[in-house]
Amino acid sequence: MADYQRILILGTPGAGKSTLTTQLAKHMHLPAVRLDQLFWVDDQHTITTDELLEKLQPILATDEWIIDGNYASTLSQRLPRTQLVILLKVPRLVAIWRVIKRYLTYRGKGASNPGGNPDTIDWEFISYIWHFPERQGREAQQLLDNAPPDLRIITAKNRQDVFDQLFK
Repeated sequence: MADYQRILILGTPGAGKSTLTTQLAKHMHLPAVRLDQLFWVDDQHTITTDELLEKLQPILATDEWIIDGNYASTLSQRLPRTQLVILLKVPRLVAIWRVIKRYLTYRGKGASNPGGNPDTIDWEFISYIWHFPERQGREAQQLLDNAPPDLRIITAKNRQDVFDQLFK
């Protein structure tokens, strides 16, 4: 296994990005950064993309991190510093079920939510997840297609698949 120090984890909401980030950060002794925690002020309010980029710059300047989150508007700034991209692709219904389960598990518990996601769920968000592959997923894929040739990209369907590709 190569010694990756700067890793991006991408995928639809409910794909398992935050859980994988936590496990990899512990296993690889890297700091975990969750874009949702940076972006969301509370369940109703977010910062601007410019403010998010401002928060990201000092993180990206460091030599070690695992960043989970899509935020295509920041991907062009993150990719040049990245050594490994893990793209989680799970079936839509699995992603939706996980988001509903996460909501039911963590609602009203604030900081207990592992990914920093808002404590809300609605049909608009379910629709966002359903259409993610052909909308936001396509935008991210286009950026990845134009990434430097030495950037390793792993596409996986679950955490075990990632660990199998990285550590076996």
